[in-house]
Amino acid sequence: MIAGYDHFVTLAESLQWDETGIDYSADREAWPRLADTEKTTVLGLIAGFVIAETAVSQELGSYQAAASGNSMEAAFRAQARDEARHARFFDLVAAEVAGVPGADPAARRDALRSLVSIDLVDLFEERLPATAQRLAEDHECLTAAVGLYHMVIEGVVLLAGQHAMLDVLEGLSVRLPGVHKGMELVLRDERWHIGFGSRIVQRADIGRDEADMLLAQGETAAKVWGDLITPAAIETAVRQHRRRLKAAGIKFW
Repeated sequence: MIAGYDHFVTLAESLQWDETGIDYSADREAWPRLADTEKTTVLGLIAGFVIAETAVSQELGSYQAAASGNSMEAAFRAQARDEARHARFFDLVAAEVAGVPGADPAARRDALRSLVSIDLVDLFEERLPATAQRLAEDHECLTAAVGLYHMVIEGVVLLAGQHAMLDVLEGLSVRLPGVHKGMELVLRDERWHIGFGSRIVQRADIGRDEADMLLAQGETAAKVWGDLITPAAIETAVRQHRRRLKAAGIKFW
């Protein structure tokens, strides 16, 4: 068992990457040659990531402020840096590879919002900000906030979407190597984020009601991608969520 959170800060430092350092030239050439159905799926997933990563990158300030010690605060700060980079990566892909119109990230996000479910938009643009606001007002809500952010949003929704995107990219008629490389790097970051959140939850005294709520939230949240990910992928995400909660010491009665 990791004693503190410095491990995650050190790990984050070793995993830094630059989204502008990836070569997207082959992706730009390949995009027009994709089948319409392929473009629809890839662009739908990109839209979800643009909305999700923008939202999560904006809400970590409340988590930093509620941190119980310097090492936890530093880990939240390192995560915020990662999430901002993820948001820039997906916006770059939307603009330069998929050709999504818009003068700035906000305009492109508006153009993409209609491509994802209302439930996904609500989760990231309503529920997450509301949770962060409650945390800003009451730092005792940290465990519940981490449960939603790290265990549900990252551990279920984003992880399921990232694996789905990698599967889609592997099966395309024309490769998008820059997008694929960036997705792998995003997934690498998310693994330590989830481990960090799991560690916070593991240290908390989770009761039956909170445990049941975390499980239910995960089972519901896995479906916000709609038809963009397969039922099998949803089932896998929920199964992994339950396993992760049990590994964090949470009992289900």
